[in-house]
Amino acid sequence: MSAPAVPPAFQDTEGARAALDAFLAALNSRSVPDWTRTLHFPHLRIHDGAVTVWETPEIYVESATPEVAQLVATGWDHSGWEKVELIQTSADQVHAQVRFARYDAEDRPLGSFESVYVLTRQEGRWGVLARIGFTAA
Repeated sequence: MSAPAVPPAFQDTEGARAALDAFLAALNSRSVPDWTRTLHFPHLRIHDGAVTVWETPEIYVESATPEVAQLVATGWDHSGWEKVELIQTSADQVHAQVRFARYDAEDRPLGSFESVYVLTRQEGRWGVLARIGFTAA
């Protein structure tokens, strides 16, 4: 008996997962232009009851550069995934339920955050289109 066929919607979840990992690696590099290249635009973030939309990569770089500097000033050194679950998938869109933590230079946790990331494949490239998150209890 042969293995069941993999539905097309599940065939490229590896690409979406790789895009998530690239997103976090670019953030940890502190290179806002590299981080921006892991996103799709317009890019959306819902956090603390507010909705922010960045229409272009240039606007995102301008906005995110001081935010990353402020994050570093709080003692943040890097972030890491605690959980990643691909909860909904299609051929060109994946919803990932994630939990990530921020750490200081001694690898001590500074906080954990629960989020849902919407990843899309546009023009053959997976990227993060939207992030919805909150501080974990």
